[in-house]
Amino acid sequence: MQQDEERQLDRVRQDLIREFGAQLTAQVVDEQFRALVARFDGAPVRTFVPVLAQRAARERLRDLNRA
Repeated sequence: MQQDEERQLDRVRQDLIREFGAQLTAQVVDEQFRALVARFDGAPVRTFVPVLAQRAARERLRDLNRA
Protein backbone atom coordinates (compact mmCIF):
# COMPACT_ATOMS: atom_id res chain seq x y z
CA MET A 1 0.00 0.00 0.00
CA GLN A 2 1.40 3.36 -0.94
CA GLN A 3 1.79 6.18 1.54
CA ASP A 4 -0.69 8.36 -0.33
CA GLU A 5 -3.33 5.66 -0.15
CA GLU A 6 -2.60 5.13 3.54
CA ARG A 7 -3.09 8.86 4.20
CA GLN A 8 -6.34 8.87 2.25
CA LEU A 9 -7.65 5.84 4.11
CA ASP A 10 -6.71 7.37 7.46
CA ARG A 11 -8.49 10.59 6.52
CA VAL A 12 -11.60 8.64 5.52
CA ARG A 13 -11.47 6.65 8.76
CA GLN A 14 -11.22 9.83 10.82
CA ASP A 15 -14.12 11.40 8.88
CA LEU A 16 -16.27 8.34 9.58
CA ILE A 17 -15.40 8.44 13.27
CA ARG A 18 -16.49 12.09 13.38
CA GLU A 19 -19.64 11.37 11.39
CA PHE A 20 -20.78 8.37 13.44
CA GLY A 21 -19.07 9.15 16.75
CA ALA A 22 -22.29 10.24 18.43
CA GLN A 23 -23.96 6.92 17.65
CA LEU A 24 -21.14 4.34 17.53
CA THR A 25 -17.82 4.04 19.32
CA ALA A 26 -14.63 4.87 17.48
CA GLN A 27 -13.60 1.24 17.93
CA VAL A 28 -16.70 -0.04 16.12
CA VAL A 29 -16.22 2.45 13.28
CA ASP A 30 -12.54 1.55 13.00
CA GLU A 31 -13.19 -2.20 13.01
CA GLN A 32 -15.89 -1.94 10.36
CA PHE A 33 -13.78 0.31 8.18
CA ARG A 34 -10.70 -1.89 8.42
CA ALA A 35 -12.77 -4.98 7.56
CA LEU A 36 -14.09 -3.28 4.46
CA VAL A 37 -10.67 -2.04 3.38
CA ALA A 38 -9.36 -5.60 3.73
CA ARG A 39 -11.85 -6.70 1.07
CA PHE A 40 -9.75 -4.74 -1.42
CA ASP A 41 -6.46 -6.42 -0.52
CA GLY A 42 -4.84 -7.67 -3.66
CA ALA A 43 -6.87 -5.39 -5.94
CA PRO A 44 -4.68 -4.61 -8.95
CA VAL A 45 -6.07 -1.08 -9.30
CA ARG A 46 -5.93 0.82 -6.01
CA THR A 47 -6.93 4.30 -7.17
CA PHE A 48 -10.52 4.13 -5.95
CA VAL A 49 -10.06 1.97 -2.84
CA PRO A 50 -10.50 4.90 -0.40
CA VAL A 51 -13.72 6.05 -2.07
CA LEU A 52 -15.15 2.56 -2.39
CA ALA A 53 -14.24 1.70 1.21
CA GLN A 54 -15.81 4.95 2.43
CA ARG A 55 -19.09 4.27 0.64
CA ALA A 56 -19.28 0.68 1.86
CA ALA A 57 -18.35 1.64 5.42
CA ARG A 58 -20.87 4.47 5.54
CA GLU A 59 -23.61 2.09 4.40
CA ARG A 60 -22.62 -0.58 6.94
CA LEU A 61 -22.33 1.95 9.77
CA ARG A 62 -25.76 3.38 8.96
CA ASP A 63 -27.19 -0.15 9.10
CA LEU A 64 -25.50 -0.79 12.45
CA ASN A 65 -26.82 2.48 13.77
CA ARG A 66 -30.39 1.55 12.79
CA ALA A 67 -30.17 -1.85 14.49
